[in-house]
Order: sequence, then C-alpha cells, then structure tokens
Amino acid sequence: MRADRVFAYGATAGLIGDRILGDPRRGHPVAAFGRAAAAVERALWRDDRGRGVIHTLLCAGGAAAVG
Repeated sequence: MRADRVFAYGATAGLIGDRILGDPRRGHPVAAFGRAAAAVERALWRDDRGRGVIHTLLCAGGAAAVG
C-alpha cells in the first residue's frame, strides 16, 4: 500500500474518531495534568536545582508512564 493511501486512511479514521468521541466536556486530560503539575510544584518548590529535577522527573515520568 502506498504511503499516501496510508496517510489518507489514517487521517480519515482520525477525523471520524474525533467526530464520534470529541473532547470530553469535563475532566480534560491536559487540564488534569496541569492541575497535578501545579500541585506538585506547590509542594516541592524551593530555590534549589535538586527540587526542580524531582519536579521534572515526577511530571515527565508520570506523563510517560500514563502514555
């Protein structure tokens, strides 16, 4: 199968999936991640590089683990 057909089928499937499922009205995953990252930052923030590394590992590692 040619690459342009694969792209067309994938784009069509994505469009149909978006029309059927769409974005959630409540509890959007990006907003939930933002709230969680802000809570972690409030709990950990100090003017210290080590705390920043921990914050980054928790947020990026958590997102990667969920993904």
